[in-house]
Amino acid sequence: MRATLEHLTLVVGGLTGRRADAPLPATLDAWRTSDWRAVLLDVPLDERAYEDRFQVARRREIEDLWHWWSDHGDAPGLEPRTMGCLGFYLLTLVAMHCSDRMRFHGDAPWDVTVADEPADALSSALVADPDVQRALAALHDPNTSGGAVADPGTTAEWAALDLTSLEFYRHGTTSIILTGRVTTPSRGRTATFALKCLIHPYLTIPTIVTATRGYLAEHGRLDATESSPAVPVWASHDSWILMDLIRGRTLGEHLAHRAAARPPAPAREILRPVDTDALRELGGALLSALAELEREGRRHDDLTPSNIIVAADGEQGRFRLRFVDLGVNHLHTRSITGQALGDGAYAAPEVRRAGSGHPEADLYSLGVLLVTIAGIPHNADGTVPDQFYVASVGLARLLEDLTDADPRRRLLVTPIDPAGARFEQVGRVFRDEVAILEQDGRERPRSRLDRLRDLSPGAGTVARQRRMLQVRSAQVRDSTGAAHLSRARRLRRWAWLCAVLLWSATALVVTWWSRDLGLSWQAKWFEMADEVLGRSGTGLAFLDDVRADDYPIPDPWGNLPVRLVTLTFALVSARLYLNVFAELSTVWAVPRGRSARLRAVAAEAGLRSLAVLPAVYVTLPTLVQRDWWPLGTLVGHVTFAVVVQACLWFAWDTNARARAAGLSSVPRGEIATLGRLAAWQPTVAVYLVPIIGIGTLLSLGLVQDELVYACFVSLINLGIFYPKSAGTDAPYIRAGMNRAALAAERLERLERLGQKGPAPEIRRYV
Repeated sequence: MRATLEHLTLVVGGLTGRRADAPLPATLDAWRTSDWRAVLLDVPLDERAYEDRFQVARRREIEDLWHWWSDHGDAPGLEPRTMGCLGFYLLTLVAMHCSDRMRFHGDAPWDVTVADEPADALSSALVADPDVQRALAALHDPNTSGGAVADPGTTAEWAALDLTSLEFYRHGTTSIILTGRVTTPSRGRTATFALKCLIHPYLTIPTIVTATRGYLAEHGRLDATESSPAVPVWASHDSWILMDLIRGRTLGEHLAHRAAARPPAPAREILRPVDTDALRELGGALLSALAELEREGRRHDDLTPSNIIVAADGEQGRFRLRFVDLGVNHLHTRSITGQALGDGAYAAPEVRRAGSGHPEADLYSLGVLLVTIAGIPHNADGTVPDQFYVASVGLARLLEDLTDADPRRRLLVTPIDPAGARFEQVGRVFRDEVAILEQDGRERPRSRLDRLRDLSPGAGTVARQRRMLQVRSAQVRDSTGAAHLSRARRLRRWAWLCAVLLWSATALVVTWWSRDLGLSWQAKWFEMADEVLGRSGTGLAFLDDVRADDYPIPDPWGNLPVRLVTLTFALVSARLYLNVFAELSTVWAVPRGRSARLRAVAAEAGLRSLAVLPAVYVTLPTLVQRDWWPLGTLVGHVTFAVVVQACLWFAWDTNARARAAGLSSVPRGEIATLGRLAAWQPTVAVYLVPIIGIGTLLSLGLVQDELVYACFVSLINLGIFYPKSAGTDAPYIRAGMNRAALAAERLERLERLGQKGPAPEIRRYV
């Protein structure tokens, strides 16, 4: 009977008790190695095709065959060679199952289970079986495998392997990785080897076979130095690659263990902290390795967490990253467009689209890897996650610049000399931004005291900006760095001005309130001021001189409404600016179009006005005329509504232009973070109705319940605006506005370079 996969599955059905009409197992003893190889090549590439063809789920086949294999006593006198090939067939099914789980479900290889056990445990037991080892050796022997003729060097390397020492190491997306020993490697630097064996069904894909066969010639670099980040390769043939074994976890495993040790994620995803330590240690090591690879004149084209080994560098607390599996993973071209999962999410769009390497591909993979290293979940659409726009605008800018779907637009705004070593320059920019992020402090775990401090109006904004400015000042190396420093200084000056004005206004309200209550703690200050100004008599020089005649002090009940409203308004205004707007700017780069420029400048002017005008609205009713507080409340909220609308006009217009230009940094659908800002407008509008109505009636003397209205306004300020608008909404607003501001910067640079849109194939792809 001819050897076929159908025959094999029937025999397996009989062995496992699933079929009573199965052929005799002994029929498999007549199969030659070439027969087994042909049957293994015929295994369907996905589980649905397997089930449709054989009317049994592949997972069920694995479970049944594993349970039978676990008890060799049930073997009806099969030859050891046949048992070994059956074991290798089971190993192939397990490897295919792991491949599908990693590629289509995003599972980590160490998390894949089958037959109620980890898949790694099944594979380890199978590879440890001597019969399976002999079958594996026969099926991969370069002299008898039926593929291309092996050169003498490849044959010699294979012959030197002690295949009885084989052990399972880990699963890959297209392969299983084994380890073993040799006596004296002729090309490797270690006495142990790593053997990457392609899963047999993938040998039906010519591009994968060709890439595997030529791996030594293309990526081996026998002249590479010890400092090379690429793992040395000894030999390669159609179905395997032989290389040094580098002990250590993959980057994916390392990050998984790191994530398990972190505290639980916050209830609000946008508050998930960026892992600054991991960015400094692992991100820096990754960029150093890429810079070294670039100096060797090489690139990777398939940078993924499973292709990076984290090894100790010999220095305490330092890591060295090593690269394996250089070259394109051709399975990425078989992924569904827009649905890249697992390792496929790290492949650049142009690589997934064309199935070939690209000079800009490693930049994209680097950006996605840095997001993973930071401990932030990826966005399904490939955009930079919101957490980076909250934590560090500079880092978000760099990530946008690395992960643009159009390779022509990568490193669009990052100051890079095209003639120089790119990864070395990117590394400097990255380390600068991580140093800035370390000065922020908001990403660190928060104690109870820290959370209480976060409720204060300023939340440490001015001090934080001062620390960041000191670091930024030391980083200036070019005109771009000088521009960032100038912008940081400008924002800090406005934040400092806001803090001084509003804290002074708040102190004024509290002082005047204490005078109403007859408290004398401020008397010494008044006396000192009078002495300095040469004033005698009652009252405070100038401050009391501008007070209206019908505004008496003290008057505890008569002045209570103005005190309540101005104090709560001052606190809300301080928190609103310092916690939400102090680090926002809409003029990172002024657009060239008149309309776009007007929107950007109007939004910027509105934002900065919120640093000054609230202090005016608080001071005038407190100093001059207490009856002005309804008008001040009205004008203050109208000002706030106008500024919010100006910001929305800027953001909506910028995002629309970005989408039209094909910028992949802006989501295609609704931007939820910006929606938080848009939701403020109806709230303010509803609030303005009673303010206008009751405020007008109070001004006309038609309503007498002034204290009730003042309490209503104060409760709204402290109950809604202070905790929500200026508190819980703050990170969403910063994320939405910063994304729009960075999009405006990229658009301005595109206009300067004359790029109107992405290449047609990019537009279709993204």
